[in-house]
Amino acid sequence: MSDRETEELAELKRSLEEKVSRLEKELALSRINLKLIDEALAKVSFRPASRLVEIAPKDEHLQSQIPPVKVPAAQERPAAPATEPAQPVSATSPQPATIVARSPTPKEPAQEIGEGEQPFPIKSKTGEDLGTIFVGRSWVRIVPAPDLHLNVRTPPFQTFFIDRVLGEMRRKDEMAVDAGSKDPTSIIEHSLALDGETLKEIRIDNLDDDSRLREIRSSIRWTFERMLEKTKG
Repeated sequence: MSDRETEELAELKRSLEEKVSRLEKELALSRINLKLIDEALAKVSFRPASRLVEIAPKDEHLQSQIPPVKVPAAQERPAAPATEPAQPVSATSPQPATIVARSPTPKEPAQEIGEGEQPFPIKSKTGEDLGTIFVGRSWVRIVPAPDLHLNVRTPPFQTFFIDRVLGEMRRKDEMAVDAGSKDPTSIIEHSLALDGETLKEIRIDNLDDDSRLREIRSSIRWTFERMLEKTKG
């Protein structure tokens, strides 16, 4: 190798080292910014479900807007009628979802606030009402707006929200159980309440992680928006 080639390689090495150093600084700065954003979101986003009910009575602003409504325990999680067997949504579901086929009656309004729950509206990017998410101590109920008439077979409900979002959370829980760091009874579970194939409610149990709440909130908004586009299109 000639001296010229050696000098060129040395110059290239210096250039690459400077580029790597610059990129490492940018990466470090980006991580700091992400941390600051996460902290800011945590302050304005959901409170952890395990703390929400304990904190809610002190939140006078929310309490003045949304008076608590006490409902019988039997209405918190509706049971399937004996004459209507459970209907599986998809054979590829990551877990056996409990399907409850029912039609809400005047005595059982679809968006009634359960005992120990705090409601949060689900809005599209254009401000359209998509439904309500009710957060309890360790559960979440997602009730779509009644006028949407969302069919559970409309993409991407099953493939994205059920299989990918909730399925990935369940797989992580199962891995934690295998590693001995999680109680088997605390694995995330979900069930669907249907009227035929129309989605009336999603219930997610064993949920006590703030980051999962945020992910579910953003994921269900995106899912409902895409389902509406498919329906209208």
